[in-house]
Amino acid sequence: MKFNKTVLGLVVALVATSSWGHGEHGSNTVWKTTDGHNVVTTDGECVRAFDFASLERDSCHLPEVMEKPVVEVVEKVEPAAQPVLKIVSHEAKINFPTDSSTLDMAAKVALHKLLEASRGAEQLLAVQVVGHADTRGEASYNLDLSQRRVDAIAAYLAARGVKTTSTFAQGEGRPVMDENGVENLASSRRAEVLIKTQVKVMN
Repeated sequence: MKFNKTVLGLVVALVATSSWGHGEHGSNTVWKTTDGHNVVTTDGECVRAFDFASLERDSCHLPEVMEKPVVEVVEKVEPAAQPVLKIVSHEAKINFPTDSSTLDMAAKVALHKLLEASRGAEQLLAVQVVGHADTRGEASYNLDLSQRRVDAIAAYLAARGVKTTSTFAQGEGRPVMDENGVENLASSRRAEVLIKTQVKVMN
């Protein structure tokens, strides 16, 4: 009697194992030995439970699994903002009564606001005061008057911890003129204060 090649392989496989069974119930499950190995024919095909006549129709060989490439996702991290130093200037014009170097309430309020604006700076780079006078009277007198105005402001700032770095008495040399070319006497009686600071800001 001539045996089917596949059936012969099945018999050899079953004989070669000490005991065997099938992995799960059902007609298309792969038969396995008790130690978990697949039962195969001499052609290397797995034995399934549906019947002997169709052993070569199905295979239990696992398909080759291609591993997907691992894509590394790198999160872009923005650099943190870094502080930079910036120069900021604050200015104020202080007006005086006629023939006076006394700081009135309006002058003190203006100076107070100027100091508050410069608070918190990393450094005071410069504190400059320039005094002026109107053109009435003698030039020498007006020069002295403008110096007294400078001194009054410097003393006010020093009493609040701010030392002037530059002072200058201009006298009557730079009067304030209106649009008609006429001197504005009230505006000419003044002192100009500049505070230059270095502050830290985020870039």
